[in-house]
Amino acid sequence: MGAMQRERGFAVKAWGTILAAALAGGLSLQLAPPGLAAGEPVPSAAATAPTQPPAVEPAPEPVSTAPATAPLPSSTATPTATATATPAPQPTGTVSVPATEPAVPEAVVPTGSTSGPDQTLAADPEPLAVQGYVENGFVGKPFDEPFVVSGGTAPYSVTVTDLPPGLAFNEAGLKVTGTPSQAGYYQMTVVVTDSSEPAQTVSRKVSASISEYHPPKIELHTYTGQYPDAVVGLPYEQSIDVFTAGVIPFTTSIVEGQLPPGMSWSNKSASGTPTTVGTYAFTVRATDQFGSSEASFRITVRASAPYAVGYVVPPAVLGEPYSAKIASVTGGVGPYSMWWGTPQHMAGSLHWHDPGPDGLVIDGNGFLNGTPTRAGSFRIYVKFRDAGLVEREIFWTTVTVLETRPPAVEPPPAAQPPAAAEVPPTTVLPAGAVEPASSAELAATGLQSGTLNAVLWAAGGLLTFGTLIAVAAHQSRRRGGTG
Repeated sequence: MGAMQRERGFAVKAWGTILAAALAGGLSLQLAPPGLAAGEPVPSAAATAPTQPPAVEPAPEPVSTAPATAPLPSSTATPTATATATPAPQPTGTVSVPATEPAVPEAVVPTGSTSGPDQTLAADPEPLAVQGYVENGFVGKPFDEPFVVSGGTAPYSVTVTDLPPGLAFNEAGLKVTGTPSQAGYYQMTVVVTDSSEPAQTVSRKVSASISEYHPPKIELHTYTGQYPDAVVGLPYEQSIDVFTAGVIPFTTSIVEGQLPPGMSWSNKSASGTPTTVGTYAFTVRATDQFGSSEASFRITVRASAPYAVGYVVPPAVLGEPYSAKIASVTGGVGPYSMWWGTPQHMAGSLHWHDPGPDGLVIDGNGFLNGTPTRAGSFRIYVKFRDAGLVEREIFWTTVTVLETRPPAVEPPPAAQPPAAAEVPPTTVLPAGAVEPASSAELAATGLQSGTLNAVLWAAGGLLTFGTLIAVAAHQSRRRGGTG
């Protein structure tokens, strides 16, 4: 009996020792400091102490030596001596900066002597010059243009020859005045002489262009020469063109009538957002320095606006009749006018348009019809105007005209549908029968055969392990009894 108790006590102590060792190992791993591997030496305090930089020996202080001063002549003033301050000691570890050398005193020039080669010379007089410009004048209108004389020495003597008919030179005012009587282009000769010694003389040609005068001309570049209709609530802007004789400045204003409510006149333009339906008449006056002219206009404000839509068209073929819907307009006041245009370019006074699909026009129903006479791809804009003179841009698009008609392309044969997969016949079971499992066999216990094998292997292993423990315990008791 005592042997069995000792045996049990031994087993309990063994299992307790195993559990305590496992617990101690886990705690040691958990509490180990990071970054240190087993067997790695711990750095000493001396190794981790910061390294002090080596002491910097102070640089030797420079010794300032005052330059020797040459003896000055008795007639010159003796400069005041400047005491040289002793440099302050530099703190340890810093680099001393040499003191600035004392400035050498400037020598004083004795009274009555010259200062040397840098003598101030008398300034030369500014060269004589006369300025004139190409002046514009008009037959029967006052002419008053001055000359500008600069440099030299006043007073000046000025003569002007080859003056336009009707003009004279006013020497007191240095200008040409009068009323031109004949149109033409004239070259006047201006000669100027000043009063310097010796006298300076300059000669210059000054042009004058005399033309016939006409009052300002007012034009409105629209389809009918009148303002297009406006729509209530939509922004509106339309300007006039004013042509004057030469480049005379001008002003414009409304002198009679009124613009629609919500609109105003600025410079050459009527703009704003109209608020009231109706027709409004007004008179515009353009005025320059010699005369003025007037023109009458009207603006009709409608309650609704036309609505337009654009469409992309297929390619045309050079020399073949063509027709395709390119735009449509609804609302407003019919009938409608439609057309296309190309981008415009300007260079100075020259302007031109890019080429377009010549031979094709847009009718009132929005069809692009005709026989194209030019091949290529053309960037165009499409615009319309209704009978109420409402003019709008619809959209930008590209019209392509092919050189030749492309060959017809045979459509590919229709793809055959894939054959249907054969479905195995379905077995019909008698009433009350159970369909057998398709992917796993069932044992008599109701489990799948693979699962049953795993359970049996586990039970066999446990039985073998228990048998080994029992045999070991029995042998231990026998040794204890024998002892």
